[in-house]
Amino acid sequence: MEIIKLKNLSKTYEIGQNKVDALKSIDLSINNGEFVAIMGPSGSGKSTLMNLLGCLDKPSSGEYILDNNFINKMGSNELADIRNKKIGFVFQNFNLLARTTAIENVEIPLIYSGLNFKDREVKAKKKLDLVGLQDRIEHKPNQLSGGQQQRVAIARALVNEPVVVLADEPTGALDSKTGEEIMSIFQKLNDSGITIILVTHEKEVAHSAKRIITFKDGIIIEDKKID
Repeated sequence: MEIIKLKNLSKTYEIGQNKVDALKSIDLSINNGEFVAIMGPSGSGKSTLMNLLGCLDKPSSGEYILDNNFINKMGSNELADIRNKKIGFVFQNFNLLARTTAIENVEIPLIYSGLNFKDREVKAKKKLDLVGLQDRIEHKPNQLSGGQQQRVAIARALVNEPVVVLADEPTGALDSKTGEEIMSIFQKLNDSGITIILVTHEKEVAHSAKRIITFKDGIIIEDKKID
């Protein structure tokens, strides 16, 4: 079943007097349960694509359908609701609140969803357990290693049961061994049925996925499945 469909999607930025076509007439379908890596050199359009997929920006033209929701037609409040309930975000630099414990960081999306304290605590603990951090739930980010911080970020991304997880260079701030551990977590999550789309410039990371889409100059130049 299609979870994401892009039809003739384009994004143009106006920089002074100039126009820059960051994405050019992209057609793309991603099915529920896929694990997709997005690759390409700097300026290829991969970051622009992730911003659009994450409902952080709107296309200049074309259509974006996420889980049967027509994103183009939504206002800012509706988009905020989609980001909170349908999309889990994992960033290169973790984006954790420094003075807040691991479990409190994971609970943040649930607060925006209006869940009560007890239910938030139960859900957050479950996701921290899923990423192997059940013994670190009261630790603050400065008491955790980079890999542990990224595990907290993954738990936070999962806590609202999103239809897709978007990961932007999730191993970029980690050493290679820790990066492999994080990618192993993503693989296990995908094996359990979670749809994952990640941006990376590292071929080894990309090959942890089951499909690699390569961008150049705002277009898709290759889309291949990994055996």
